[in-house]
Amino acid sequence: MNKNACNYVVCKHHNIITGIFIVELSLRWFAAPSTKAHWREYWIDWLSVIPFFRPVRVLRFLRAVRLLRLFRFGFLAHRFARTFEPRQYADALREEVAHYCGPQAEIILLTPHLFDMLSRLLDDGRVPKEARQKICQAIAYFITPFDVLPEEIYGVEGYFDQCYLALYVLKQLQTLVPDFILAEAWEGEGAFSEIIFLLPGVEKNILPENIKKIHRYLGV
Repeated sequence: MNKNACNYVVCKHHNIITGIFIVELSLRWFAAPSTKAHWREYWIDWLSVIPFFRPVRVLRFLRAVRLLRLFRFGFLAHRFARTFEPRQYADALREEVAHYCGPQAEIILLTPHLFDMLSRLLDDGRVPKEARQKICQAIAYFITPFDVLPEEIYGVEGYFDQCYLALYVLKQLQTLVPDFILAEAWEGEGAFSEIIFLLPGVEKNILPENIKKIHRYLGV
């Protein structure tokens, strides 16, 4: 899969999520007691989806506004993550980072392996409900178009925040899921018990305010 095809797959899923978000907003508008009350409450949400429409995609800077209302999006993201077919996305992600050799290569190249591990754990019936909820949070951050380090701006290094959140959630899973299940789900190089120790180093390379945004994103 070439880079253009990879970007098409990722953008396709992003557009699906944004479309669901627009449908939700429209239903809220329809059910609101008055149009004035709706716009007073949800005007930021409507501003945030403006870049979805092609004539005004030049306004992509409005992506940042979405971070103010992402808690409203959490439920839809989680529900979509539960029905999401990960294989095609994982293949596109693997192709996207395959040739990266920048200063954060050790971390960035883990991205598809971390996503694969989360997907396997989500499909594993031995994983308890509380752990599955956390896994859905991490997967939602991968597949939704709302992230702290957008790939449109940072390129491949824009996956650094996905790596951080995945490692953070997997670290939490160590208290909820038996070690042998986590080890079985990991198919990257090295042992999972070694990979998880990369978390402090990853955290040091993300600004504290960005870490707060990531955690606020899905209520982690």
